[in-house]
Amino acid sequence: MIDTILSIPFFINAQLGTGPHWDHWPFGPGYGDLNASLLKIAFCALILGFIIVFLKVLFGPKGIFRDHEMDREAEEMRAEQLKTLKEQLEAGEISELDYKFTIKKILH
Repeated sequence: MIDTILSIPFFINAQLGTGPHWDHWPFGPGYGDLNASLLKIAFCALILGFIIVFLKVLFGPKGIFRDHEMDREAEEMRAEQLKTLKEQLEAGEISELDYKFTIKKILH
């Protein structure tokens, strides 16, 4: 019964000489020449790139939907790390070179 119901649209398409609209690029069966495969990969990369840029605009630095509370917490943690690092330098627990490298790591 299900095969009969599913075969009705295929029968109509065969009689009219039309096929489904999605049987061509980029949603084809996946085999063909090299250019078609490369174009499919480029098409997917373009869509993924658009999604990445869209999310970066929304949630990236100074984004519309970015949680500013998290930025404040990160700044407080960074200030606490810098304070602890300076105390370690003054106490002689770390060298000047370690201090400079760790400062760069914290600030970047």
